[in-house]
Amino acid sequence: MPAFYNNWENSLHERSFLIKICVTIPVLILGLIFLTQFFTFIEYRPGVVLPDPLLNAIKPVNLTWFIFLFTYGSVLFGILTIVSKPKLVLTVLHAYMIILLFRVICLYFTPLEPPVGIIPLHDIMIEDSFYSGRMNLKDLFFSGHTAAIMLFFFAAESKRIKAIILILTFIVVFGLLMQHVHYTIDIIAAPFFSWISFKLAKHINLLA
Repeated sequence: MPAFYNNWENSLHERSFLIKICVTIPVLILGLIFLTQFFTFIEYRPGVVLPDPLLNAIKPVNLTWFIFLFTYGSVLFGILTIVSKPKLVLTVLHAYMIILLFRVICLYFTPLEPPVGIIPLHDIMIEDSFYSGRMNLKDLFFSGHTAAIMLFFFAAESKRIKAIILILTFIVVFGLLMQHVHYTIDIIAAPFFSWISFKLAKHINLLA
């Protein structure tokens, strides 16, 4: 804990870091507010159904609470691994904002219908915020669950932590596929967008 307070106290005394924090937080909040309207837009427009041989071979199973617990448990674990490193926290926040931007662009240009056999994923965190109190079935390409967890994988400095996060990612991916929440391509693409977002954020923050 002393390291946590010392690191944050020292960073907050740096003018450049303080300016970035003061700009990042309101921009992130405004971006999240925009997403609530954007998700409404994509939910009510027509799309196409993609062929997916892997999903066709899997009988849908309701794993809602399994996915919910492992997703947010993974994110919480990831946060705890970086919270004592202010500059890394800022970089991860910037990377997450870039991921959101990529998702808006991808979702806008890839209007999709839900996978065949989808069992709606009840995520009370998202439904009560970004989804305006409803379930969204067309929040598809690319998987936000997968990208968010993988962001902490790329941010992790310890091989052991990377291994743990990778295992957690596979568990969540397993649940998403078993419940037909995402197409396979949604999940395959997510780590790439997470990686490029983290690379861009590191460049923005001049981290080696």
